[in-house]
Amino acid sequence: MTKNNAVITFIKSPEKGRVKTRLAKGVGEKAALALYQYFVMDVLDMVRSTPWALRVYYHPEKSGRRIRSWLGNDLDLFPQAGTTLGDKMQNALAETFAAGYERAVLIGSDLPDLPPDIIDTAFNALNSSDAVIGPSPDGGFYLIGFTAKGFIPEIFNHIPWGTHHVFDLTQNNFSGHGVSPVCLPVWRDIDTKADLQLLGIDPASGPAMHTIRYLQKKGLIF
Repeated sequence: MTKNNAVITFIKSPEKGRVKTRLAKGVGEKAALALYQYFVMDVLDMVRSTPWALRVYYHPEKSGRRIRSWLGNDLDLFPQAGTTLGDKMQNALAETFAAGYERAVLIGSDLPDLPPDIIDTAFNALNSSDAVIGPSPDGGFYLIGFTAKGFIPEIFNHIPWGTHHVFDLTQNNFSGHGVSPVCLPVWRDIDTKADLQLLGIDPASGPAMHTIRYLQKKGLIF
């Protein structure tokens, strides 16, 4: 049932020089900050257009007031807990299952055109499988999901986050626990200026309205 499904997304406090640093090399820190904010708004709008619950985990821990002033008071906001990205994902999923959700998928905030169909596919997969993962072209993953009964926290252990080996090593961890996650279509994060040019090209893409409107205004996309 959709009411038992939760989408978790990770966001950062919008501070110049601390978000989308690779993108900033191509468009400048000011534009990268603005784009990051629009990425987040597009992701949140996409999830809000669905029946799924939305849980937003933010960083740093003390930025909750700033996040609420930016995104409003109607979100379920939680501070990210843990040292590594793996710790934070593990804890967010564990908290979500402890809150009573039966299925949860976790996505990042740099997927402004991610279509809801992909998340729907993930939840459908979790009706018959305990895990699902969505690979990125850069060797990482853009989505990972579990059922509450099949959640394996150790999947996130011993992964060199931010490298090209993340997806393969995560798959190795799954194999070590005798689990074969359902693999979703490849989707790319928006990390560079070149990635921006791909927005809106794929007919399966979501609208990314905030992001594309800004890019058109600034002449970064046509």
